[in-house]
Amino acid sequence: MAEHSFNLKTGLAAALAVALCLSGFAHAQQASLARAQSPTPRPEQPVSVQVQWDEVRRDVARTQQSGALAVRQTSTPARPDNVPPGAWIETEVPILTPSLEALALGREPVVLLYPRGDFYTLLVQSDDIIIEVFCTRLGHARPDDLTARYLRGSGAEGYRTSRTAYGRELNFNRYNVAYSLTLECLQPERDPRCTDPAYGERLMRSLQVLPGTRNGGG
Repeated sequence: MAEHSFNLKTGLAAALAVALCLSGFAHAQQASLARAQSPTPRPEQPVSVQVQWDEVRRDVARTQQSGALAVRQTSTPARPDNVPPGAWIETEVPILTPSLEALALGREPVVLLYPRGDFYTLLVQSDDIIIEVFCTRLGHARPDDLTARYLRGSGAEGYRTSRTAYGRELNFNRYNVAYSLTLECLQPERDPRCTDPAYGERLMRSLQVLPGTRNGGG
């Protein structure tokens, strides 16, 4: 009987030891799985930045207030032809569009929007110029010094403008996300809209939140 009791106790102790071992293994496995699901991003790995939506909504409210006080509307946003009026646009970034007055293309251009969650592309097409507005909230986890300086831009307005083979490009940061405004002219060496930075800068200053942008209150 004593031997049977001893064997029973030994068996229970062994079972308890195995259970504790399995429990520790399960916790270690869960911790390992959690680390695998939330890895530390590599410096070159893209990460999503936090959009300053409160600032977006304040800008929308100011624009709406200015429009209500004006005798006549002085700034008309270029609206995409491929998005129905009043449609809710599902993106994670504020969609900015230039005004028709700043575009000054003589006739209403073709405007196309391609929203893709973390980024979007807006195309404005006319006979002799194509204008692209691109935005993304994806950035480097830890950008190198050169990339960081490029993202910050330069000048009092915090933007960078440069000539390209086909026209001009402006890069800037707004609402904590990166934007680029690209101009492609039919005659890039002769068209003043591409040779001179003034036209691109005017378009950049005219950019406003497109009505229907999610979280923007537009």
